Amino acid sequence: MAKDKDKPAKQFRCGALSAAIWKRENGEDTFYSVTPSRAYKDGEEWKYSDSLNHDDLPVMAQLLNMSFAWIAVERAKEIENSRRS
Repeated sequence: MAKDKDKPAKQFRCGALSAAIWKRENGEDTFYSVTPSRAYKDGEEWKYSDSLNHDDLPVMAQLLNMSFAWIAVERAKEIENSRRS
């Protein structure tokens, strides 16, 4: 069973494409990173790649925009919570 720290904080998907958002803490600092990926089947096994096809680009751009917006909201919440403390 995977630990919670091994799971993305949020994931946006559309078809075979996804953008996983990772929340990392380093002391008092919190930062986010995003991993784009494309799922594909190799025989019976599902695999994942960060290589995208030409037709994937507009969809991935939207997933990355959604990731950017989600992170902005999370950071705003963190700032608000730190002001309340």
